Amino acid sequence: MSIEISRQRILQLIHAKRVKGAYKTQKGWKIPLYGKTRMPRIIRGKRGRKGTWLVRRRTKPTVIHVNKGLIGSNSKREEKKPVIIVRKGSKTIYCSEVSFDGYCKIIYRPENETLYSGAKVWIEVNGDTKISMKSETIIIKKEVN
Repeated sequence: MSIEISRQRILQLIHAKRVKGAYKTQKGWKIPLYGKTRMPRIIRGKRGRKGTWLVRRRTKPTVIHVNKGLIGSNSKREEKKPVIIVRKGSKTIYCSEVSFDGYCKIIYRPENETLYSGAKVWIEVNGDTKISMKSETIIIKKEVN
């Protein structure tokens, strides 16, 4: 990944004292480069947007858990609603069947109070794992004799 920043922008950052370790010599500016990426360290400004070079996109894991409350309420009605919840980022999908190809882990945390609506057991799947979901409402009719 090649990141470019213009000479004029670097000069603006230097004059605003935002390039860490930059100093002037007789021939020009010396700017130290850091890390594997060999980029200058820019001190964040007080206004405006945060710089976006070398910002890696965070990928949240896909989380799958079972809604215990729906299981209980399904036992009291004829129409059975899907109880498996798949959370991909900010999307929430209710389904009755989930299958996936790839890495996953089942997590049990009995002390969990806030994460994923207080779920105690859930499955985490990598964000790039292919997931197949089937959502259906099951209707069971009781026969009256």
